[in-house]
Amino acid sequence: MRVEEAIREAAVLGFDSNVVHLLDRQNWFLKHRTPAGYLNPDGTLRDVNGFQPGPVDEHAIAEIRGIIGSGSGIICAVPDPNDRLMMHRITTQLVAENRANAKLLTYECLSTVDVTGLQTAFPFNEDLMNRKSAAILEHRSMRERRKQFGGYTNPGTEFYDVIVREKNRALARQLGLPAPYAERFGWNQ
Repeated sequence: MRVEEAIREAAVLGFDSNVVHLLDRQNWFLKHRTPAGYLNPDGTLRDVNGFQPGPVDEHAIAEIRGIIGSGSGIICAVPDPNDRLMMHRITTQLVAENRANAKLLTYECLSTVDVTGLQTAFPFNEDLMNRKSAAILEHRSMRERRKQFGGYTNPGTEFYDVIVREKNRALARQLGLPAPYAERFGWNQ
């Protein structure tokens, strides 16, 4: 389901569907041991900080390396390492450790505590914000989850496109940028 959502998101952003890869060897997440108290009745995580990952085997690492490639012209975008969600931190660590010569671009998530390292602000307009919101809305399973259970890092059921729009607006104002919205990115060479 999440792969299909990612394919639709990529299309909204103007990419071909072949940019989304299903990692076939990622069986490690099936072996996690999240205590039942951290789960909702449907098996989704109520408290993501209760997620206990299983080991990542060498086949999974080889698959990650194969998809990333090794060229210096490759950019891997990952959540900022200073994030509340363990799944985001796991993703960032796996990519950082297996990216070879690829550059690492970190981005701020709603669950980022404080961004790390030097940041570049990217100001943008309403057209790009609308496209970004449309891409976020393709994650229908997350919308349903928030309606039922609330947020991972906040108690509300307001969906991510609304929260992100306001966060990007506030950042542009805070930084005194001429555009109505902004995001922050960090580079790790």
